[in-house]
Amino acid sequence: MEKLHNLIAFILIITFSTAANAQSEIENVKKLNSAFDKASLSGDLQFFENTLAPDFVSYQPDGSKVTRAQVLERIKMEKEKPSYKLLNVRSEDVNVKMDGNLAFVTGLWNSSTSGLEADASPHNDTGFYTAAFENRDGKWMLISDHSTEKAHTPEELMPSLQIASNDFEKAIATQDSKLFDSLLSDEFTSVNENGKMRSKAEEIAQFKSPELKITSVKSEEKKFRIHRSTAVETGVFNVSGTFKGKPFTEKGRYTSTWFYHNGKWVLASDHTSLIN
Repeated sequence: MEKLHNLIAFILIITFSTAANAQSEIENVKKLNSAFDKASLSGDLQFFENTLAPDFVSYQPDGSKVTRAQVLERIKMEKEKPSYKLLNVRSEDVNVKMDGNLAFVTGLWNSSTSGLEADASPHNDTGFYTAAFENRDGKWMLISDHSTEKAHTPEELMPSLQIASNDFEKAIATQDSKLFDSLLSDEFTSVNENGKMRSKAEEIAQFKSPELKITSVKSEEKKFRIHRSTAVETGVFNVSGTFKGKPFTEKGRYTSTWFYHNGKWVLASDHTSLIN
């Protein structure tokens, strides 16, 4: 009977020890998961290099797949040449489930971003995520994650889109190449009334030309249609100025395609036609 009691006591000790160890590992994973938020906010490249497994893969809300190398390159590029401001990022309702040397984390993510302009308004995003960690040689590594993002309503996106549209008009009026650069996507394409196509660099070069002097720009009948992160703007433009010393006045219609990326609207394409 004494041997049976001793066996039961031994089993209870092992059980409690295992449970305590599992709880300890859950807390370790939670701390590591929280550290990802801080590292994302500060752009801590070394943290991601040390924590992302060599075979890490991430599945984005748009259905694309991103590798470890791509994640590290994005962080490096944003450090060197920021395209937006990450104001805040945090995880909520975090739960951890253990299965041997694997840990599965689920939670709600929230982030706040803005454009680089001093007066840029913050933009908030939220969604759910699942992350898989693996304990490799005593160290927890992130091996995969998947996230979803709650779609914004057109009403939520409209104010920032209207500001971007007004800024584009301002860029034309002032021939501000820096403002143009911030508003045009790298893949921007313009098609003018003669059917000629221009790239982002060519568009900026045209408005920077010392031969062109803009004296007046005005848009009318502006209309916006938003679908998720893409928007189409139509309207009528009136432009006056001089080219090579000769005055000109043009009136026409335009169609602009915008998309929301990294906390701001950028122009993907623009097409104009003159009104006789």
